[in-house]
Amino acid sequence: MKKCVLFLVAIVMLACTNKAEKGTIIIDVNVLDVATGKIQEHKDVVIDSGRIKSIFEHQKNRNRYETMVDGKDQYLMPGLSEMHAHIPHPSENNEQIEDVLFLYLANGITTIRGMLGHPTHLVLRNNAESGELPSPRIFTSSPSLNGKSVTSVEEAISVVTTYQKDGYDFLKIHPGIKREVFDQLVKTAKQVGIPFAGHVPVDVGIHHALESHYASIDHIDGFLEGLVPESANVKPGDNGFFGYAFTPLADTLKIDGLVALTKENKVWVVPTQSLFERWFAPITADELLRQPEMQYMPSKTLADWKKRKIATTGTATGFNTKQWQKFDAIRKQLIQKLQKGGVGMLLGSDAPQVFNVPGFSIHREIDGLLAAGLTPLEIIQSGTINPAKFFNKEGVFGQVKEGLEADLILLNANPLDDMDNLKDLSAVFRKGHFIPKVEINKRLAEIAKKNGYPLKSRTATEKRDAPLNGTWKYYSRKGKKPAASATFTRIKTLANGYWSMSETNILTNKLDSYQGGRYLRNDTIFSETNTFANSSSLYLLGETQLFELDVKKDTLIQTGINNDTDEVWIRVE
Repeated sequence: MKKCVLFLVAIVMLACTNKAEKGTIIIDVNVLDVATGKIQEHKDVVIDSGRIKSIFEHQKNRNRYETMVDGKDQYLMPGLSEMHAHIPHPSENNEQIEDVLFLYLANGITTIRGMLGHPTHLVLRNNAESGELPSPRIFTSSPSLNGKSVTSVEEAISVVTTYQKDGYDFLKIHPGIKREVFDQLVKTAKQVGIPFAGHVPVDVGIHHALESHYASIDHIDGFLEGLVPESANVKPGDNGFFGYAFTPLADTLKIDGLVALTKENKVWVVPTQSLFERWFAPITADELLRQPEMQYMPSKTLADWKKRKIATTGTATGFNTKQWQKFDAIRKQLIQKLQKGGVGMLLGSDAPQVFNVPGFSIHREIDGLLAAGLTPLEIIQSGTINPAKFFNKEGVFGQVKEGLEADLILLNANPLDDMDNLKDLSAVFRKGHFIPKVEINKRLAEIAKKNGYPLKSRTATEKRDAPLNGTWKYYSRKGKKPAASATFTRIKTLANGYWSMSETNILTNKLDSYQGGRYLRNDTIFSETNTFANSSSLYLLGETQLFELDVKKDTLIQTGINNDTDEVWIRVE
């Protein structure tokens, strides 16, 4: 009897040992410490209940988890923040709003600061936080406070109080507000406890704006005007596009004083440099329209952007390339000195805005910041740890650190070596939810198709793989008919170099196995490497399987080379 009890205990202990742990583990990954720029090599990172549970040295003999991700030779860092984002107005359909939010996620942006709020954005913020909506974390401004929406001291008191009670995260300041109205707005905002950010009204001016303690000034608005000597005796309203008209008068020796005043008043700055290198820049609309990310915007939006671009920098506007070059040089000098002067810098590009496609434009912004002299680490900090400090959320996001929410991106190469490596991600985690690159690529393809992106404009690789990409359902083993008593459904997704496969039990409607990773195609030879798996398919993690591949219209045939998997698949999407 005693032996029987011991045997049963051993069985129970074995079962417990084989049972998968809850959560996700990223195995043998290099972790980027964004505070120091140091790389912590060969770490295992466990995510549970949306948070980073533990980070420890890579263990060869590890427990099984619900999801296992192979991080070997990859780099894990916090998700980026887009600190000057826009969420479409509710007049746009819900699908378009969801597409925009996904475009941010697709580029590793896990936090956005919406800069033109609407009551519906409060609902989106809550849905994003609960996980009901696939979206970055949302901070949202109030509706615009401008020269038309707030025209008196009484209105300033009313709208500020109302927006604070409504639950907006901050107030959005736009041009046109008169000085006395602005001062009341600031007074009331401080009384009710709501920050304000955005533009600098002409009647306010940069010096008074800084002394009024904006939370952030965006676009470096008002700074160029602040470089104009008083002796120039200009009319402030003649400043043009963000001070462009005053470029010939700007005295760059005044920059250090503005930087010191900005730091003294603890005002953060969001440069949105890409806006001035794309919309307000000597590059044609047609050239911008040829850039690959334009496929993710509706044709109506692109047509509107072209009109606005021509109306701003077209031949009839008096736009002067040489003056723009000086304007651009002054902006870059401001950006560099603000960074070196200890001013808090925040990564933001202003998207969607004229030819700034959500998510993709943040990489255009990064290029502009590099050209201004910022280091890769400084730029990464402006999009990770700095936004967390700005929002007083350092205990929530912004680093790869135990206890923080798992808003992470997994990269195929070190971004400190080349900032373009930020584009080469293999997965995004939003509050621990694993979004592999195959899902990102599939959704991007769906958005492009909806927008009518033509096949003839795609790259040679995209054209070659077009018959292969899509969703496929397992039909049978090669040469055999499907079994009439099959109790599972097996679905495979192929999307521009990445793949996934899931198997669901028809009787219980429960997912049995889930796996995926990268694929390579070389003529008729096809390879699938497993970089993630659930506990049921753990044995395949890190393995590469080779096949002979034959695609005939809507039928895909894989014949195993280093394995005995000979399968026929039928396209379902």
